[in-house]
Amino acid sequence: MARPAISFENVSLNYRLFHERSASLKATLISKVKRSDTCEIFPALKNVGFQVEHGQTVAVMGRNGSGKSTLLKLVASIFDPSAGRVRIDGRVAALLELGAGFHPDLT
Repeated sequence: MARPAISFENVSLNYRLFHERSASLKATLISKVKRSDTCEIFPALKNVGFQVEHGQTVAVMGRNGSGKSTLLKLVASIFDPSAGRVRIDGRVAALLELGAGFHPDLT
């Protein structure tokens, strides 16, 4: 049985959101020592699982903020998952930004 090209197994990704910014390096170091950093954990993806076989075409659709770009960044190994496993069998070229690769002088 051939391995899938892309495999997500119970993948979750959490972001840490810091609400207060330190005004100086000194304040940052003091907050680290006192461990007074307050952050909120924001779950960008929760327990995502799917497989894409070699030769298949896949579309990722969803509303704004639903995690489409985050999912693609996991596929491109830009991010590492907080939990679960991402397996890629082959090479990945990332064109994530709008208009990436479409330079008008180079067409």
